This record gives sequence, C-alpha cells and structure tokens, in this order.
Amino acid sequence: MAGREKRRNKRYNAAGVRGNVRFLADLKLVNISIDGAAIETSKRLDLNREYKFMIDYKGTPLEARGLVVWSQLVQAEKTKEGDVVPIYRSGVKFLDILDEKTIGLMNFIDDNRVRTPERRLGGVRCKIATHQNITVGHPYEYLVKKISLSGMEIETEHALDPESRHEMELTLDDKVLTITGRVVTCAKVSSEKTVKYDMGVEFLEMPADVRALLSHFIYTLEES
Repeated sequence: MAGREKRRNKRYNAAGVRGNVRFLADLKLVNISIDGAAIETSKRLDLNREYKFMIDYKGTPLEARGLVVWSQLVQAEKTKEGDVVPIYRSGVKFLDILDEKTIGLMNFIDDNRVRTPERRLGGVRCKIATHQNITVGHPYEYLVKKISLSGMEIETEHALDPESRHEMELTLDDKVLTITGRVVTCAKVSSEKTVKYDMGVEFLEMPADVRALLSHFIYTLEES
C-alpha cells in the first residue's frame, strides 16, 4: 500500500489492466417475485448485465444475482438541493432462485407485500411496502496502475472510503477474477478538466484458482 504501510509483495506496473468495483447504491423495489423484480434507480443499469442485490431482512442479509432484461427512463425528480435526478425503471431476472436463498426471499415477500399479488404473463408479482435496506451493486470501472499478489494501486473517478470493503472484478487476459478488497488509502488527484482518485487496495479474500491466475499474470510481468 501507499504511504507508511509495509508491503508484503513487490508491485509491478500493470498498464492497460482494468476492472470494476461493486459500489452499493439504494434502489426502490416496485414489485417482486421469486424469479424477478421491477426496480427504480437513479443510475441506469446496463442491459444483459449481471448485478448483485442485497436485502436486509430482519438483520439477515439476503443476496441475489440478477440479469437486467429491460431498462427505461421513467421520470426526473428534484432533490432538496435543487438538482434534477433521473429515475430509471428496470426489469431484473433472478439467476439463483433454486438454492437456499429462495426461502429467505419468499419470507421477505410474504412479510412486506401490501395487497393481493398481481397476475401477469410472466407469473405473479407482489408490490412491497418497504424500500429501506435494499441495495444494488453498481460496477464502477477502475484502472490498475500497479499490482501484486497482496494488493494493487488503482485509479478511478469514484472515491471509496478507507477501510471499506468491496467486491472487485479484475480482468486479466480476457478472464474476469472476483476478489474482495479493502481500501487502505484514497487520495484525490485533480486536473483542469477531471477529478480522479488514486487508491491503495489490499486483497482480503481470494479463492485458490483466482490466486493461481493472478500469480501467473504477475509472473508474466516479471518476465517482460
């Protein structure tokens, strides 16, 4: 990491390497069923892209992976500060509906539905009374400047809080690796036209196969 922190591994320049960090943002749940949902967000979700959704249900986090199948601008809202914020409505198809998460999702729907379910061509959907503690993981792109087996230095347009932990995607040789990282440092770097942030990230959780791929990539950097 940058600054006073002692690094465990040598870092190598990683020109051209990019990735995405999952940043949780609030959403409004319009309706939901076991196999999908309609949601509203202030940032447009990409079509045919997979997102992770988090629901805090009675203190227990429920996670669901969903694929965005449609998205459209429905209105604009003005904030207390006078800013105009776009509101996008998107249709999401859940991808992991046949595992143990299904029971928790069914209980959440049953506890929070406000009226008789509406029948539709694709199945049955329920309107939900609560919109609190429901988030979606937006992918924000970053550029890798240096990397090692224990961490990396990245550049991004979005600041992340030091000590915060995030799920990060790292693209190496057309393979997408998923790693949990802890933000150690975050420094604002301004120019006349842009504002960016340099961050030091420590890798926390890394499956053995991901570590092997990262190790091979770093080996190629050593040999180049």
